Amino acid sequence: MSDLGRKDIGDKIESKVKPDSQKSTFEQAKDKVTDAVDNLAGGIRTYVYNSDSLSAYVKSFNNATTNIDEIPVNVVYLIHPRLGNYKFTESIAYNVLHQYYAKKQTTTSSSTATPPLICVTFDLRNHGEREVDSLNNYGWNELPDRKNDTHAVDMVSSIMGNVADIKLIIDFLPSYLNLDALLSNRFKQTHQHYNIQYNNILSGYSLGGHTVFRFANEYPDLVTAINPVVGSIDLSSLLVNRLKQNPVDGDNYDKKWFFYNYAELGLTAKQQDTQYPETFHKLLSKQDEDIFENFPMGKIAMFASFGKEDTLVPPRLSLVWCDTYLNTNDKSEVFVQDGVGHEVTKEMIDSFTTWLAKLI
Repeated sequence: MSDLGRKDIGDKIESKVKPDSQKSTFEQAKDKVTDAVDNLAGGIRTYVYNSDSLSAYVKSFNNATTNIDEIPVNVVYLIHPRLGNYKFTESIAYNVLHQYYAKKQTTTSSSTATPPLICVTFDLRNHGEREVDSLNNYGWNELPDRKNDTHAVDMVSSIMGNVADIKLIIDFLPSYLNLDALLSNRFKQTHQHYNIQYNNILSGYSLGGHTVFRFANEYPDLVTAINPVVGSIDLSSLLVNRLKQNPVDGDNYDKKWFFYNYAELGLTAKQQDTQYPETFHKLLSKQDEDIFENFPMGKIAMFASFGKEDTLVPPRLSLVWCDTYLNTNDKSEVFVQDGVGHEVTKEMIDSFTTWLAKLI
């Protein structure tokens, strides 16, 4: 997975041989997608890919002959999985950008000013360079010699911390990019009500997928589209089933445990003490119920991907909700890949970029 999307030497040589004057806008943009810059937004090292494409695009509006109210910029935020780091999503960023521009070229006329796409990623809390204690990233019984009894609280608290971090970066990334400085005084005087509109697309994997669902529910006005991959809308049921070791094909797996009060969960004394406390269930079940009943499906387009054989985060927990989504939002799609477990595949990324190229 870590090698996905990287240019090999043949690609680089081919790119250099063809002069820029002979390249289309899409080809020049594709040459730049492996360029990355990083900013320290709120103390979080934030990596931005394809930012070089922004300057010429924004400056082109200085020559506008019609009224400009909005200058759109498309941003994909890539949220890595548990036990990963930004390098995981960096490799996906290269894939997304290369595939998007290749597919966009076949769907958009050359005379159309297509807003550029940039990708953004960062290390999640307690991951990568932000790691404090690696044990807190593991499940209850994932390590042979050490157990993380606070797995549920660790995971969900990190997810909500990640939600806060994404909000911080979305709020302040425009200031670091400072695209307004590329517009002339004449443009600003002529188009006094212009706005640089950032269309935010959130793409997350496993833990990142859980985060995407929660961010979109919390801040729907900041999200254009979401791409949750092997994630779950229902962390209460995911964790209770995992803790009780309920079989995925059993009747109990269809229960929405966020509708149950704590006494009805039937947990042991140890499970109640540290593994899944009552106070935690009250907090988490309230969040899950809100997502299940009030998620802004009509407002946010979704492309969700699942592995049909996934037993770590079974799609069974989310697919009925996804069916409702498809009936509510006709721009949305769900991709369930046969023969795949809890993993991010090339097919999932390819299907997403095909969808994205049509959406934006």
